[in-house]
Parts: sequence; structure tokens; C-alpha cells
Amino acid sequence: MKSCLFITVLAVFALSLVPNPVLAGQPSVSATCHISCTVAEVAEWSEGSFPAIKLPELTPQNEQASGSSRLYLYTNRDVKITADNSDAAQLSKGALHKLVTEYKLEYDASGVNETGGSTAEWSEYDSFLSKGSTVAHVSGDGAVEVILSVRASKGTERPVDSGEYSATQTLTACWKS
Repeated sequence: MKSCLFITVLAVFALSLVPNPVLAGQPSVSATCHISCTVAEVAEWSEGSFPAIKLPELTPQNEQASGSSRLYLYTNRDVKITADNSDAAQLSKGALHKLVTEYKLEYDASGVNETGGSTAEWSEYDSFLSKGSTVAHVSGDGAVEVILSVRASKGTERPVDSGEYSATQTLTACWKS
């Protein structure tokens, strides 16, 4: 009886070592998926307009007045900034009363190690940025501070009327071709 019990136990043990196809795990199955995403080209100002510039009064002692305003431009590509060269950009009080109006554009970076550009020196309103000003985008830095400056003087052509003079300068950023 001992040998029958031993053979039975040995048979059960031997059968437990044989792999059971029912108990075996399913083979792994893979599927791949190609993922893509397009990043849109961005060129946008941090605000809809520059903060207003209020120039000091022009007086016999102060024959020239200047001021500036700053705004951020966000971009992920090189852009070109152009300016409005129409009469709207000249400080005036009606059709006959105009001031000599000049503009200058600067950036907080040069466009070499950080997104930026070269300074556009003072020029009269009707030729300001006539060829545009390039903002070079540097990967990893998508913002540049743009500084718009304006300078006014009375000029020598005719006496200037007292009162409030105003102008509107519009800067436009578009893709550099």
C-alpha cells in the first residue's frame, strides 16, 4: 500500500510540473500609434495697444519733448515690424497745426542670444520703419519687450498754436519672408 501511495503522489507531482495550456498566460500583443501635433505660428502683442504716451509741454525753454511706451511681443518665428507712416502718426491739432514728430524703436534684446532686434534710430513719422524692423526669434525665448519712443518739437516753418496735439502710431508685426 505504501508503494501505491508513493506512486500516486509521485504521479500527481509529475503532472503538476507539466505546463497546463489552459493556465498559461496569453502571449503579449502590441499595437503602435503615430502621434503628431502642429504648433501654430504665434505673433501677438501682450496687450491690444501700447500704454498712452503723455509728452511734457513744449515751452520756449523746453523746445523738444519725448517719451516712450513698452509692450511685449510674443513670437515663435522671425517677424518684421512696420509702422503707420500716414498723417495719423504726426502730432497735430487740425490740418494746419502740426508738430515735427519723430519715432524710435528699441528692443530689450539684440536677437543673438535672446529674441530681439536692432534699434531703429529716430526718424520722422512718414519714414519711420519704412523698410521694417526685424525681430529675430531665438528658440526657447519667445518674448521681446518692444520700446516705442516719440519725440516732438515745434519746427521752424511757422509759429505753433497752443493746445493739445495728438497722434496715433500703429505698429504691425508680420512674418518675415
